[in-house]
Amino acid sequence: MTASRSLLAVILLAATAADVDALVFDVPSGGSKCLTEELRRGALSHASYRVAEATSAASSAVSARVAGPRGEELHLTEGVEAGEFRFEAAEDGRYTACFWTPRYLRGAIVSIDVQWTTEVRDHAGGAGSLPAVAAAKEGHIDSMIGELKKLEVSTRLIHEEMISLRRSEGEMQKLNEDTTMKIHSFTLLSLAVCVGVAGLQLWHLKTFFQKRHIL
Repeated sequence: MTASRSLLAVILLAATAADVDALVFDVPSGGSKCLTEELRRGALSHASYRVAEATSAASSAVSARVAGPRGEELHLTEGVEAGEFRFEAAEDGRYTACFWTPRYLRGAIVSIDVQWTTEVRDHAGGAGSLPAVAAAKEGHIDSMIGELKKLEVSTRLIHEEMISLRRSEGEMQKLNEDTTMKIHSFTLLSLAVCVGVAGLQLWHLKTFFQKRHIL
């Protein structure tokens, strides 16, 4: 678990330190991927997206929806190969852009290239350009965190299974040792009984022959 946390910290540090201007990610057919950005009121956000690669021509389309902090719809397109959206944040909060494939094709994967920038207005009324791939970064980081958590759970389950197997192996070994010990004990007991019975028979025969004056 400590190793997983260290790996998570290294990946998060690398992701936040990288100066990324675009994000390319895969969307499996039937699934969806979402990017999230924390915006201040009045921030101007603009993004363009396109299908960078698809496993088949029939799957080279994507749908997109952008929602505000309260879930209000700000943008919606369906079944396009490229598109863009632009909006001004009406309030502080998390703004989310989700992408999915309009048709389900088994095994199909669509790679989407997203470039997202934000202009933040200063107190003087001006606007400064801010690479809003912070949203892309955050969505990418959230995805990595989710995958790492799954790996952590899988690792913990495997570790617990190994401990259980070792415990079972120890119990089986102890059972085998106890069984072997009991077999040895019964063997010695049987040998002692046989020797005792043989001795009694010899004594009985000797006594019998002496009474008959045979010996």
